[in-house]
Amino acid sequence: MTLATRAPGICAGYADARLITRADGLARYDAVEQGTERRVELKVSETSAPHVREALATESSILAALGSHPYIVTLYQRTETDDGRPMLVLERCLGSFAELFQFVRTPAPSAVRLAIKIAGALETAHRAGVVHTSIRPQNLALTEWNEPVVRNFETATRVADRSRAVPLLHDPSVHTAPEVLLGDRATQATDVYGLAATLYELVAGRSIFRSYAGESAAEISAHVFCETVAPLSAADVPLELSDLLLWALNADPTARPPSASWLAEELRRIEDHNGWPRTPMIVGATTVPGGWMTR
Repeated sequence: MTLATRAPGICAGYADARLITRADGLARYDAVEQGTERRVELKVSETSAPHVREALATESSILAALGSHPYIVTLYQRTETDDGRPMLVLERCLGSFAELFQFVRTPAPSAVRLAIKIAGALETAHRAGVVHTSIRPQNLALTEWNEPVVRNFETATRVADRSRAVPLLHDPSVHTAPEVLLGDRATQATDVYGLAATLYELVAGRSIFRSYAGESAAEISAHVFCETVAPLSAADVPLELSDLLLWALNADPTARPPSASWLAEELRRIEDHNGWPRTPMIVGATTVPGGWMTR
């Protein structure tokens, strides 16, 4: 395999860097690691803004502790670009859920299986003291082994953080929990909401609320606060799955399933009741160092 010349301004040791996305002061590149010829993803700060650097520092600390979980994206290295910008070298993925499943209905058994695996990853993060805060199709991906992973922990916060400030590095979406839009603190229930909204979208082939590209944060908030989530009515979707998702999408975080593992166990019960293969939920036992949060 012949490696192309590395893109200028990225990093020595990585070649054939090709831009994937650029948003919120961060750029993603698909690249080849020289020496191993392994394809990786480079996540690079494109600005000197302190909040972007802090976001990457937050993510790298979390992934260093949690990235060995099979359903959390793997961090290979934290380094810098040739011109001194922070950069993460990450496991390469096939694409995000938003890219791979957009506007396509996923059979309920397959969607539930993906959600249970993700729930195990979230429960692991929660037990380590971390709330992701932004579970949405863009922040979930499939690896080259066709397994789901949670990624983009740059807006994560502590379970025990009692402050009202919630980092919103990215624009809100219809998957953003109401309490985050209100500026309240994120909890485990925030991630439960995001996972339920994503599972609903997989099964229905549409988001929980109709939204359009380019809508403002105020318009998205109006959807979340003023509209009602419709039950899933397809013949191949069990009523108990629809009921569970409506419960998990309650606007009041205290009225949702109390944990990601609780949601997963309810989904596993639905698997049993419908004769679907039972999906293991993998929950690790780890802690994130007390200094992981730099903001």
